[in-house]
Amino acid sequence: MDKDELYRLKRELYKWAKQNLRGTVVKNEATSNLIEISTQGIDEWFSKSKSEEQIKSISLLTEILKNAKLSHSAKNFHSERKNAPSFEYYECPIEIDEKGFTAVISIKIIIANIGNRRIYYHHYLDDIKNQTALNSCVPTYKGNNTVLLDGSE
Repeated sequence: MDKDELYRLKRELYKWAKQNLRGTVVKNEATSNLIEISTQGIDEWFSKSKSEEQIKSISLLTEILKNAKLSHSAKNFHSERKNAPSFEYYECPIEIDEKGFTAVISIKIIIANIGNRRIYYHHYLDDIKNQTALNSCVPTYKGNNTVLLDGSE
């Protein structure tokens, strides 16, 4: 895929994500935590995604959040805001175009009057030596680079 096609795919998936994912709340099966997909998280994915696989991974986000396993928590050293003191990090093996990856997801914890909110902040892909994700926890992406904006598969 050339640079122009990759950018076009990224823009189409960005538009799709804003229309279909923004505001979605996903229950993580391992922890029962509710994770909200925010505009900020989608924008962060858009600004940081460079590889074709990373770009395509946004289409699997709800399944990734649902099936990921909590890896660890860490204090938020980059924020002066007292209502966002920490992050949780989750991991989930996935497969995109027959290549295996571990999706590493950052969830920002926001302290609110009604209890803590978990907001999807960002995710990236760790390569599993270009092998199939044998224990993928989500459906695999085997698209033909055509974005389906109508929800069909």
